[in-house]
Amino acid sequence: MNMQSLESIAAMSEAVAAIRHARGLQNPNDLPAGTPEWKAASDAFADDFLRALAGEPSVRAWWSF
Repeated sequence: MNMQSLESIAAMSEAVAAIRHARGLQNPNDLPAGTPEWKAASDAFADDFLRALAGEPSVRAWWSF
């Protein structure tokens, strides 16, 4: 993996975190590590990150409530 790929992954992660916060959702780093709430937020963040990588749903769907 090259540096550009790592930077792209970091940028995507920050974007997903910002979108989750805008939607009123918690991110793993908002919670104490190892708690059940942290686990749930980690799983939800991972789902959102993978969805963003796949482009499903479209970017517009992320902003609709």
